[in-house]
Amino acid sequence: MNTLWIGIGAGVLGGILGSFTTMLVWRLHFEEKGIWWGRSRCPQCRRNLTAIELVPIFSWFLQRGRCKKCGKWISVFYPLTEVIFVLTFVLFGLKFWGETSLFWMGPSVFLLLVLWVYDARFLEVDRRISLPAIGIALLWAFLREETSSLLIGGIVGFGFYFLQYWLTMKLLKKPGVGLGDLELGLLMGLLLGWKLLLPALFLAYLLGTLWAVPLLVTGKASRKTALPMGAFLMPATLVFLYAGEEILNWYLQTTGWSGL
Repeated sequence: MNTLWIGIGAGVLGGILGSFTTMLVWRLHFEEKGIWWGRSRCPQCRRNLTAIELVPIFSWFLQRGRCKKCGKWISVFYPLTEVIFVLTFVLFGLKFWGETSLFWMGPSVFLLLVLWVYDARFLEVDRRISLPAIGIALLWAFLREETSSLLIGGIVGFGFYFLQYWLTMKLLKKPGVGLGDLELGLLMGLLLGWKLLLPALFLAYLLGTLWAVPLLVTGKASRKTALPMGAFLMPATLVFLYAGEEILNWYLQTTGWSGL
C-alpha cells in the first residue's frame, strides 16, 4: 500500500480514537452511562453535539474553541488529545505497517494513550483500562521471541513500584506512589522487556522533573503536589516501544559499552 495512504488512514483512525478517548475518560471518571451509544454533549450546557462539531481537531478551530450555543470555552484538552493520537498512529502505522506485531501493538498503543490522557486529566489510573492493557501485553509477550525478557521486565517494573510503595509505607506511614503505578510498571515491563524498561523509566522521570521544576520555581506547585506519573510513564513507554532498540544501540555505540 502507498505510504501516503497508510499515513492518511492511520491519521484518520487516530483522530477518531482520540475523539472517542476524550469522551471515554470523562464518562469513566464521572461514572456516566452510554459510552458506546450515548450522544456527545457540550460539557457546559449539556447540549447534544451535531455531526460537524464532532470532526476531530478541525471542529474545535472552526468553533474558535467555544460552544455554538452557550459560548463557553471548550478546553484545549480536546484538540490536543486528538493531535497526539493522530501523530502517534501515523508514526506507528508508517513504521510497522505490514508486520504481524501491529495486530497486538495497535491495541497496546491505543490503551497506553488512553492511560496517558486519563492520568494527565484526573490524576488517576483506571483499572478498567490498565487491566485490559496488561492482559493484552501479557498475551503478546508469550507470542514474541523475547518472552523471558518481557516477563522479567514485568516483574522488575511491578517490583520497582512495589518497593517504593512498601518502603514509604514503612518509613513515612503513607504511600509514596499510588497503587496504579504498580500496574503501570508491570505494563511497561511486559511491553518493553527489562533492557528497555530501565531507560524508559529514566526518560519518564526526566520528563517528570522537567515538568515539575518550573512549577516549583514559580510557586504553582509544592513538594506535596501529586504528579500524574502515568502522564510521563506512558509517553516514555511509547517512545521505547517505537524506537527502543535504536535508542539503546545508539547509546551503547556512543558510550562504547557492550554490557547488555
